[in-house]
Amino acid sequence: MPAPLTPERADAARWTRGVLAVFTLLGFGFGSWLSRLPATRDHLGASTLEMSVLGFILAGGSVLGLLVSGRSVAGLGPRRALAIGVLVQFVAMPAAALLLWFGLPVPGAACLAVYGFAFSTCDVAMNVSGANAERALGKPRMPLLHAGYSLGSVAAMGVGALAEVLRVPVPVHLGIGYILIAAGVLLALRAVPREDGAPRAARPVPTRTGSIPIPGAASADAEGSSDAESSSAPEGSEGGAPRRGRSPWRDPRVLAIGLIAMTMALAEGTASDWLSLALADGRGLPNADATLVLGGFFVAMMLTRIAGSWLLTRFGRVLVLRAGSALVVLGVAAVILVDAPWTAVLGAILWGVGAALGFPIGISAAADDPARAVRNVAAVSAIAYTALLLGPMVIGFLGEHLGLLTAFWPIAGFALLPLILARSAEPPAPAEEPA
Repeated sequence: MPAPLTPERADAARWTRGVLAVFTLLGFGFGSWLSRLPATRDHLGASTLEMSVLGFILAGGSVLGLLVSGRSVAGLGPRRALAIGVLVQFVAMPAAALLLWFGLPVPGAACLAVYGFAFSTCDVAMNVSGANAERALGKPRMPLLHAGYSLGSVAAMGVGALAEVLRVPVPVHLGIGYILIAAGVLLALRAVPREDGAPRAARPVPTRTGSIPIPGAASADAEGSSDAESSSAPEGSEGGAPRRGRSPWRDPRVLAIGLIAMTMALAEGTASDWLSLALADGRGLPNADATLVLGGFFVAMMLTRIAGSWLLTRFGRVLVLRAGSALVVLGVAAVILVDAPWTAVLGAILWGVGAALGFPIGISAAADDPARAVRNVAAVSAIAYTALLLGPMVIGFLGEHLGLLTAFWPIAGFALLPLILARSAEPPAPAEEPA
């Protein structure tokens, strides 16, 4: 029988819907840029290497944002960090598109770096807020939130393909898009609490292997403190119990979770950045068709993430991660080895299904300890997004010499890591009640 809809649960549900809207809109924003990469490449007459340089600059700004996200998100709070970050994106991405379109690569690349900084900060902030909302609601919702991101990306692929057919200039497309995105995010943030932390009446998130402990008021305050405790502090407290303040970079479980998230983020980022170009160049597909195949990849991710709450409750994190690992390997191999359009579609779908849940599971696992959730989520995000943003650039450099399809092989190799590390993502066992 479903739990009664108390005021606290109603607020948590509204909070979750607000964060879901933010995920969706930011996915649409980044997907809009990705959808016009072939058009940008053609307009500039750029090589794969030159496009890699642009991507590397965007990634560099993103990594810098990740390095300071623990402090910035903890200091500003997720809600305020999202509001500031989306306004910076609203200016930076259309400006980058306009400058690149008119042959000004240096200031255009600088705007891409600023966009990357703002985007990665927003990403950590929305994941922290989503993890807090998930705990407040008492149900696994992180896969659904990431499904919203995929839905936004899928919609962006469709809009991008239409813009390609209609020959809409990239600056016009992205300028209109970011007006709508900024307005939508600011409206959605009205549903996010100003003090974005877990409420006192929150319940544990049920899973097959255990439950995620929920903090009381004291631990919620600890999580929201500046930079969520200094790693050099010898001791902290939670509910009156002393505990050692340890950096997440010294926690083997957090690092293992980060590697799992890194693997699937690398698989997702490589497909996002290079799958459409690889199919256009390596398989001779028209730009619009290659973009639609990439859309199929995002559809597969979206549908898997929509089903993610049920899958996690039914099968648990470990089995879901291992199944995803196998599917990524199969999908990547199919795209590389078989020269047929239907195989490209099938491979993209398997690739998307396999990669879909690794990152949201990693974020939920990083937030298992509510008192350290901000720092742990920031650390896992930094590991994963370094791979998501820089890894595909390495694939691009390989693709310049080997061809993009051949350069996809390292993705299949890295995708085997979750088979070894999956148990690190299990929720900690509930503490036994004293006799």
